[in-house]
Amino acid sequence: MVNGKCEGTVRQFDNHTVCNDFTYSGVPSPMTLMSTLAAPSGWMLDLVAGTNPSRPVIGIPMWAQNIAQLPKMLKSLGDLIRSPGNVLKPKGFAGEYLGIQFGWLPLIDDLKKLLDFQNYVLKRNKELAQLYSGKGLRRRLKFNDDTVTTAITGSFAIYPTGRCDAKSSFTARRRNWGTIHWYPTTPPQYHPDDHSWNSLANRLVLGATPEGLAKGLWDVLPWTWLIGWFTNLGKYTLAHSWTVPASHSSGCLMQEAVGTWTAGDATLTAATGKIYHYGQLTRSYKTRTVSSTVTVGVNMPYLDMFRLSILGALFTQRFVR
Repeated sequence: MVNGKCEGTVRQFDNHTVCNDFTYSGVPSPMTLMSTLAAPSGWMLDLVAGTNPSRPVIGIPMWAQNIAQLPKMLKSLGDLIRSPGNVLKPKGFAGEYLGIQFGWLPLIDDLKKLLDFQNYVLKRNKELAQLYSGKGLRRRLKFNDDTVTTAITGSFAIYPTGRCDAKSSFTARRRNWGTIHWYPTTPPQYHPDDHSWNSLANRLVLGATPEGLAKGLWDVLPWTWLIGWFTNLGKYTLAHSWTVPASHSSGCLMQEAVGTWTAGDATLTAATGKIYHYGQLTRSYKTRTVSSTVTVGVNMPYLDMFRLSILGALFTQRFVR
């Protein structure tokens, strides 16, 4: 029930009507908007791969590919500076856009990770210390968050022929996250003060492990980024990384939607008087799923502007002359 008040005078009969605690039909609920979230297909795999103490941060194969492509990228940049008019052509613009998305941005991201390498190592050292603390390592991983806003117009009759049109808005904020515990399966290989302990943390962050190299090779294969739109197959090796011997508990996958209805302007038709339209209603909806099955998830992704821009640039390069 939405708390509100309307007051108006009908012209024909000079009646006085007061409505309290009226309900708008068609007000979307958080439960309805919650159903539009991606189903938790493969979320357990994402959770395990994203929290595994053996996971890499920097991929050596990807870094090597970026370095190998750097001369070509610099040449393309020089050509653009000498002939800026080429970028105005559809094919030239598409090529430069793809070069930025798959060349410069990954290179910049890798450089930022290298500059922050020591912080990543310190965080991994802290994770390993928690893993062997006796209580295990508890990790929380955030999935996609989003906000949806819907405009609403509700109408109700005022006796005998009047009508009130009330505008309002509804905002749903949705969050998704998962928590999991990791426990060591063997005693610690090294003491935290040992040089070997720090060396292990460095190798884990750098991706100089069998699992890290396998993930890096997957990333540099052509078109695996497109496969990543429909499945999280590339994370499968990370979920089965045992450089740090550890096992995980069942994962707790959480979804929450908080919807807020806010009153807006209201107008009277075939009636005179004043109309009061005010108030706010908040509802929340939360689900909790416990899962222990690590499987690859398959889904049909939402084609947002980024995905559409990539597909458009590829189409332009392939078919536009």
